[in-house]
Amino acid sequence: MVAGCLLVLFSLVLQSEAGLPARTSASQTSFQSIGRLIDEGKLAAAARQLQDEVTEHGENYQTLFLQARILFGEKRHEESLQQLERSFALYRQDAKVFLLAGMNWVILERLDLARPFFEAAARLAPADGTMQYHLGRYYYSAQRFAQAEQAFRSALKLNPDSVRAYDNLALALEAQRKTEEAEASFRKAIHFAVAQKLKTEWPWLNLAKLLVEKGRHEESLGFLESAQQINPHSAEVFYVRGKVLQKLGREAEAEAALLRSVQNDAQFPDSHYLLGRIYLKQGRKPESQREMQIFQRLKQSSRPKGGAMVSGTRP
Repeated sequence: MVAGCLLVLFSLVLQSEAGLPARTSASQTSFQSIGRLIDEGKLAAAARQLQDEVTEHGENYQTLFLQARILFGEKRHEESLQQLERSFALYRQDAKVFLLAGMNWVILERLDLARPFFEAAARLAPADGTMQYHLGRYYYSAQRFAQAEQAFRSALKLNPDSVRAYDNLALALEAQRKTEEAEASFRKAIHFAVAQKLKTEWPWLNLAKLLVEKGRHEESLGFLESAQQINPHSAEVFYVRGKVLQKLGREAEAEAALLRSVQNDAQFPDSHYLLGRIYLKQGRKPESQREMQIFQRLKQSSRPKGGAMVSGTRP
């Protein structure tokens, strides 16, 4: 029902629109305050302030959008879409509303329904690098890597020092086997992350993974060390470190890294698998069987449904 209504509304997006109703400066200030609360994860406070705004000034497309944002933060994605449907009925030229609809559909694992909303968001705000970035993320998730590359390049034209755009461009390039360009893009992401003092391990981790694929194991360890320092709570960083150390024949160190990975997140399946392999090689069959059973259970429970985002995408 929601899907059908939203797609009908999307089909009307190019029709002429009445001008937006004038907003008071007080309402705009209130909307900005509510948005900041949502960004900070203070959803209950945002909901209270939003209710006060609606009570005093009435409902409009922006209050409905903010309500949808709160529901998105609460992981109530179908309800978020219902509020967006009502927002679209009032106004259909705000790229942010289309973007949020697309993000809801991605999380609900319906990439087929997400696509028109991401494309509309990018079309409505061609000078907004964020919209181009999220369009690239959609294309990457849909494994349309050449289109993802172009979207990320468009994002970088608008925001030439964007760490996440360079990082995701590199992933799209890597998926197309353009490994030299991908490595250069990862290194640019790292350069800007350092310059901006961003606390994100992904460019270092992703470059390390690329180097592993290219057989440059020793070199990858330096980037993994940096990723580990930035985020010592990452299960994937220690998993990749364990994988590299195992390939280098340093099994005791590999086991320690994998145990740290499991400690960080016991639901990360690959660490259990590699531990099982190491234990089997060491003749520790009961421990190996235990880890393999955990791995199989986790993989079974996390098996993606139709349209799920592919592995390797980055927020």
